[in-house]
Formats: sequence, structure tokens, C-alpha cells
Amino acid sequence: MDAAEPPDLWTRLKDRCNDTGTGCQALTIPHNSNISNGQMFTVDWASMPLEEQRTRAALQAEMDPLVEIMQAKGDSECRRGMWGVVGGEDEFCDFEKVRYIDGERPPDCEEGTGVGGLRGQGCQSRLDFVRYALIDGLAQEERLGVNPFQFGITASTDGHNGFPGDTDEFDYQGQNANVDSDLEKRLTTPAYAPHRLRNPGGLIGIWAEENSRDSLFDAMLRKETFGTSGVRIKARLFGGWDLPDLCSSGDMIADAYDTAVPMGGVLPEGGGSGAPSLFVSAIADLGTADHPGTPLQRIQIVKGWVGDDGLFHERIFDVAGDPDNGADVSRSTCQRSGDGATSLCATWTDPEFDPARSAVYYARVLENPSCRWNALQCAALPEAERPAACADPDQPWRIQERAWTSPIWYRASDP
Repeated sequence: MDAAEPPDLWTRLKDRCNDTGTGCQALTIPHNSNISNGQMFTVDWASMPLEEQRTRAALQAEMDPLVEIMQAKGDSECRRGMWGVVGGEDEFCDFEKVRYIDGERPPDCEEGTGVGGLRGQGCQSRLDFVRYALIDGLAQEERLGVNPFQFGITASTDGHNGFPGDTDEFDYQGQNANVDSDLEKRLTTPAYAPHRLRNPGGLIGIWAEENSRDSLFDAMLRKETFGTSGVRIKARLFGGWDLPDLCSSGDMIADAYDTAVPMGGVLPEGGGSGAPSLFVSAIADLGTADHPGTPLQRIQIVKGWVGDDGLFHERIFDVAGDPDNGADVSRSTCQRSGDGATSLCATWTDPEFDPARSAVYYARVLENPSCRWNALQCAALPEAERPAACADPDQPWRIQERAWTSPIWYRASDP
């Protein structure tokens, strides 16, 4: 309420905390960009003198080290078919889209912005999504010498019931007290958008030296973080040059720290004999005896860059696991079937590397298909006690839970 624009907030935090010499530290995290109508990451300050733009970009880079990729109001990773984005179809961009009301997508803002996203109104921009903000950061860095969107990844719940971290699909109790306090209300209540399009939210994972406030905060500042869609997958990513097959190492994480940079970092200059290599590992959420976790299906590397045509380019590489493992889930019983893994690992080298072009890489870890919260809770009730909405064929019911690592950046040269 006191700071009308983000730079006002960042400047006050610096003046009152970071720059006081008292040891005070503050950071900010952009929140729920998928309903921002293009306003979250659009560079609306490009008309400033160039040096003022650099100062503005550097301020954001310092104060905004992380970005939220998933929460109860939907997924903010990516969306298919956006204006100015090329590189093929990514089927997993349809995940938990809270603004896909009755199957209808909001119109594309293209180069503009809109208003009313929280109410399901207005247009949707590619810059409502983290992947394309990361790519635009490369373009801004080439133009200004500073990347304002060099974000690490987090996820969160954003429920309003006082249950942070309560992200189990089978036990989802809604987010808005009496508005969605029972299954029927959660399936039928229109809250901003139909509540059935919401979900229990995500979780942040932090790789820190110890479970202390200082250590956790330092890990967030260096962006050694990941986000999940609410499951407790553990994921990490390292990048380097001429990496050995770290997956076969008896002490692979220690070796990775010795030979590579962890997620959130920039590949060192100088390179190696060829393309950069990424080491990625993931451990499944095993769940509990009463509610076992879902096995992992695959790990993907997502690469983004800006082409000579000015378009945003994206490529998805399957690097571990088996996308054709035959895994599935029954809608009526939520019984899962098919093979999967409790852990996955890969050391992958970019087969399309162009040393003259900056790029951003992050990992996405996918579980086998499972039932969404509404299908699980409907299946748990005797058929005669299920709300009528349980039989609605348009209710989304099947998901692939996931995790996203913070990125690693390759800089072609000093802009």
C-alpha cells in the first residue's frame, strides 16, 4: 500500500534493510504471474534513458532473485501457442491452467497488456509465464548488459486457510474457508474462476547447508532452489564443461560441486572442448504407507533462447526415464498402473549448442499420471454419496505432478 510500483518497494527495502550495514537482508518474489495480464514482466520502462534502464534492471536483478512458478491459482511455467514463441508443441504446458475456463483460453495480449486476470478477464501474455520471462531476460541482457529476469524457481500454496504446505491432493480442503469447505463447493463454486480449476498449490525446495534461517536465506539468494506442484520430489541441476558421467560416481553431488556450477548459476567463461553439459538428478516422493507416492516417469531439460528473428525459441529434451513406460491411472478408482522410477539421473550435453547465442536451461521432472484432487476425493466416497459434479465429464481429473529446478545460464559474451 505504501509502494505503488515495484521499484518503490525495492528501493525502500534497500534503504531500510539491505544497505543499512546491520546485517538485515530482504528479497522479493514475483507472485502468480499467470494472472498478471502481461504486466508482471513487460518492460514498460524502455522509454527511459539507457543508463536509467540499466539502473532499473540492476535493481530488479538484485531484489528479485526468485520467481513463483506454481501455486493454488495455477501454473505459471508456460502456455502453448503464445505469440512470438516457436519451437514445437510442449504438451506439458497445459498443466493446471486456472484461466482455461470451460476449455476457453484467454486471448493473447501479443505486444500489449490487459487487466482483470484475477477475475478471469483480459488477455494473457507470453510474459505471464516464467519460461518466457527467462528468455526475455536474455534479450534484455543483450540490450542493456543486465538481466533483470535472472530468476531462481520457487513454488507455494497461497491458500487462505492457514495451512501452508498442506498440498496433498487426497486431503485438499480448499483455500477460502466456508466458500470451499466441502467437496461439492470445491467442484461448483465460482471463485474468481471456477474453483475446480484450482489446486492445493506448490512447495519450494531449498538446497542449504543446514536447516537454519541464515542458511536457507543464503541458498535462496544464490537461487539454489526448486519448486514442485505440491509433491515432495527432490531435484537438482548442475552445469559445466566437459563433465564426466556424474551419475556413475559414488559421490556424485560432491563431485558435481567440484566440477560444475549449481542451479541458479552462470556457466563459467572459457568453455571446454564443446557444448555445455548438465547434470540432473531427482528422487521421487515416496509418500506414506497409507498414501504411497507416484513413481517418476522422466526428466526433461527445457532450453530457451532468442533467435536472430527476435522470436522466443524453446526446445524440450527428454534426458532420463521413459516417456513410453505405459503408465496410466483409472478415473473411476484412481488406481495407478505402469512402471516408473524412484530416482532418475542424467549427464546431458546440448546437441544443438551455438556458442554465439546465450541460452537458459532448467530441468522439469515428471511423475507418472495420477488422479487430481477432485477425482481422488470423489473416488473415496461411496457412489451414492458423490456430488453430481463428480460425474461431470468436463471436470479435469488426471495430472502429472512435477518439479522444476532453478535455471543455469550460458552467456555467449559480454553484451
